[in-house]
Amino acid sequence: MAGGEQRGAPGAGRVALKKEIGLVSACAIIIGNIIGSGIFISPKGVLEHAGSVGLALVIWVLGGGVAALGSLCYAELGVTIPKSGGDYSYVTEIFGGLAGFLLLWSAVLIMYPTSLAVIALTFSNYVLQPVFPNCIPPYNASRILSMVCLLLLTWVNSSSVRWATRIQDIFTAGKLLALTLIIIVGFIQIFKGNYKELTPSNAFNFWMTPSVGHLALAFLQGSFAFSGWNFLNYVTEELVDPRRLCFSGAREGHLPSLLAMIHVKNCTPIPALLLCCLATLIIMLVGDTYTLINYVSFINYLCYGVTIIGLIVLRWRKPKIFRPIKVNLLIPITYLAFWAFLLIFSLYSEPVVCGVGLIIILTGVPVFFLGVYWRNKPKCVNRLIESLTCWGQKLCFVVYPQCGAAEEEEASSGHSWRPVSERAARK
Repeated sequence: MAGGEQRGAPGAGRVALKKEIGLVSACAIIIGNIIGSGIFISPKGVLEHAGSVGLALVIWVLGGGVAALGSLCYAELGVTIPKSGGDYSYVTEIFGGLAGFLLLWSAVLIMYPTSLAVIALTFSNYVLQPVFPNCIPPYNASRILSMVCLLLLTWVNSSSVRWATRIQDIFTAGKLLALTLIIIVGFIQIFKGNYKELTPSNAFNFWMTPSVGHLALAFLQGSFAFSGWNFLNYVTEELVDPRRLCFSGAREGHLPSLLAMIHVKNCTPIPALLLCCLATLIIMLVGDTYTLINYVSFINYLCYGVTIIGLIVLRWRKPKIFRPIKVNLLIPITYLAFWAFLLIFSLYSEPVVCGVGLIIILTGVPVFFLGVYWRNKPKCVNRLIESLTCWGQKLCFVVYPQCGAAEEEEASSGHSWRPVSERAARK
């Protein structure tokens, strides 16, 4: 196997992404993304920035309402542009390749790795807390345990899709059980009369006067707990024709084809998993959990807003296109008003954290023009890309997933990241 794709008779030796994600697992993935580590760690950040229990509860309610508005907008986009890739596909379709690439760039380098780092750090802190009951777990112990967990889960996801989904189901059930116990204990305390802090006179008893910037940061912390509401736009098509975000990016020519390749036996996207694991390991060493939450929530909201702006632009450009779901324009406008408030005051309150995120996104501009827009590259560059792709395929034992004839033609037409390696693979 020198590279590229592995072809054979139809139905014989076909290498493709497995349809291992059923209805129960799909629901578990959605629930697992919404009810993640955020609900176990964000309340502290919300309460610290809100300054009172009552205002913190108001922020939680408003945050849930804003997430509901965003999900309605994504529902319209999902049925109007039925492409895999979620936000990335919508932004690419509406605003063009550069905007789509920058969103993909931020997702691969910032959003997904940072979210995984927060989840791993939260897990390690909870596991180590009984060992260090009177103090915060040591930095080194927390980071080492987080890295071990990340490497273990990367190995599981690389080895078997079935085992990965089973572990997802088990941990989702565990999180739901933990939340149920917390809710039950809370109601027991209320029935015992321990609800003085929830009475209006005490709930809004501020221990500090929050500024507008503090409120924006409280919303950012809360939004991390609600993140994942847009994940259905990725999963629904995978149930019919399973793909990954890296596959969508490689198909559009925005990522090297190696990141879309899968193992010839396990049918798992090993190169993409290794890249995500490496990025997460680096991010774990950069900042503390709450700084990372502000970091990823700011970038998440930036991408959500750009996508929902695309909904309004699409309404203006193609008013007669068929839309099975069509929301009232007040919904995206209301969302974008809150979005503008959140981003402006978050940038004002945390200029370094938010500014670093913006700089990383903008570093994708030269990468886009050199790697994607510049199609007539010298032969030496194409040979280097081909050599790196073949080396990566041999190391990970991966090939490009087979798909339908129409999709194969679309996937192999005019992609600047793989002009030579794909042709060489088909010889």
